[in-house]
Amino acid sequence: MKKSEAAVLLGHAAAFDNRTVGKVDATAWASALHDVPLDDDATAAVARYYGTPPAREGERLWIQPHHVRSGRLAIRQERLGTTLPGYLPPAVPETGAEFVNRRRRQIEAVASGLAPARPVALTGPMSRQLYDGLVERGFGGLDSGRGLAAVGRAVATESDGEQQSLATVRRPGPLGVECPQCHAAIGRPCKSYRGHASKAVHGPRRRSAAGESAETLTAEEMERRREFYSARLQRQIDLQAESAEAAS
Repeated sequence: MKKSEAAVLLGHAAAFDNRTVGKVDATAWASALHDVPLDDDATAAVARYYGTPPAREGERLWIQPHHVRSGRLAIRQERLGTTLPGYLPPAVPETGAEFVNRRRRQIEAVASGLAPARPVALTGPMSRQLYDGLVERGFGGLDSGRGLAAVGRAVATESDGEQQSLATVRRPGPLGVECPQCHAAIGRPCKSYRGHASKAVHGPRRRSAAGESAETLTAEEMERRREFYSARLQRQIDLQAESAEAAS
């Protein structure tokens, strides 16, 4: 903002608060608002400031440069809304720097009220390079059921019976069900008592996958548990004995 422009802006403020405007005032305001242009948004910020009641009743309103700056920014952000406008690409390819400059100009136009803030739908045919790349990655041709012709169409959903069938055959073996003992998810290994992944599969999970009751322990599993806890108890006894011997 130039000194002459700051003087004009101060004239708008003086119409509300009857202030006296001189050369020093214009110089100071031009310095404080050096990066803010004199436009309709700047004058609208002045009018909005004086059109809003003061925080405390009877308090005199006296606008300062920071009020103009923040008020103008608020007006422009209201035009942009919570979603930035859609990007309007050029007819020819552009570099990264050209994209940044073009994007800034489009946002500036919307914030200034010169362009509507509405999303832009992508139109036009798909490039041959993109089409060939998708076909190479297994998306099939235009006549394929999972091909490019299906893009944008409604997705068919399975019925409840089909979903149950898929759930039962999603993965064979014990990992195809959730572990009733450690609650490991389908497809995930069982967890040890410390919470780490274990190579062994818990017995209840194997029985649940086989359609048996997960609560019943076989004699082999009970014997394995006895051996495990007996070895664990013996290890603790040995450690205590070693500690007592070292202390003596």
